[in-house]
Amino acid sequence: MDIVTHGLASLAVARGLFPRAGKLAIAGAVLVGCLPDIDWIATFFGPSAALTFRDTYLHSILGAILIAILPLSVLALTMASTATSNGAVFANVGKLKEGELFPEEPSAVRRLFLRRVGAYFVVLPLCAALLHFAMDACQSGGVMLLWPFSSKRFAADWLPPLDFWILAILIAAIALPELLRLVSSEIGAKSRKPRGRTGALIGLALIVVYVGVRGTLHSNVAALLESRSFHGEPARRVAAYPEPLSLATWHGVVETESALNQIDVNAFSTANFDADASLRIYKPEASPLLNSARNTRTAQHFLAVAQIPKASVEKTDVGYVVILRDLCYAAAGETSREIAALIELDPDSKVTSEELVWARDLRR
Repeated sequence: MDIVTHGLASLAVARGLFPRAGKLAIAGAVLVGCLPDIDWIATFFGPSAALTFRDTYLHSILGAILIAILPLSVLALTMASTATSNGAVFANVGKLKEGELFPEEPSAVRRLFLRRVGAYFVVLPLCAALLHFAMDACQSGGVMLLWPFSSKRFAADWLPPLDFWILAILIAAIALPELLRLVSSEIGAKSRKPRGRTGALIGLALIVVYVGVRGTLHSNVAALLESRSFHGEPARRVAAYPEPLSLATWHGVVETESALNQIDVNAFSTANFDADASLRIYKPEASPLLNSARNTRTAQHFLAVAQIPKASVEKTDVGYVVILRDLCYAAAGETSREIAALIELDPDSKVTSEELVWARDLRR
């Protein structure tokens, strides 16, 4: 998911679930909600770094705590002494409830401040981080949520890389209350309700419903693909990826014994589905050459992440070239960040070179 969507989602969580959070607490939550995506910098260091670091360590619960929640907590604790004598510092963390009086004793102020730190500098940013991971886990790339205890990637394939519907809901949920507030201030009406809370809650509820609909459609499409034979062969493995603007269109990929089949599915019109209309990509026959390529460290690294690996073998003047690609990138609409494994072998099937490359740089 893009960083704008994550930022708006974090703001919606702060306004909807923590309506009395101060400006500093809200800013911290938005920062935590966006900060895991800083791992996109790895793409500047090449495809190998991107495959290793993108959506992995910083997209884990432990990573979120280490890079964001812990530093914010330390910052808040250092402000505790200042809060006893400066009400503005206190208000930046958490606002008092209506009718609640600011304590006079420094010790009481400190205790109340520490309680607010727990709510707004620990629980709130943790909610923002978990929402970030949940949204990314609903996409095709997946996140390594349980690192370092598990390297498994969680990917539901429900949402596209950039979901315009979620973005539109969040913009409306944040902007419309601000517009209504501006109109109310012009006519002199004042609202005692927390700023933007109702709009944020409605927006978050709509997103939950929307994601649930996407998940149901994905399940239906996957079940349809699993139940059909493709060119006379039963499905071994299926995957379905969403179209960004359309709820109906899903890009299906089905593995059979001899081929990988690509086909679009209309989730609302399954009666007309024709499995034999799929585009067939034949698998190369098993051979010592292919086995040598797949056993390389580069190939193992690539295959550990690839969802729908596809191998191709080409003969050259000095031997052979094996290219491993992941059809997930094209089906999910992420060709700009597609990574491939390129392994060169001599005529005796011995590896002469191996590397991860950007698929867009392949000229084959």
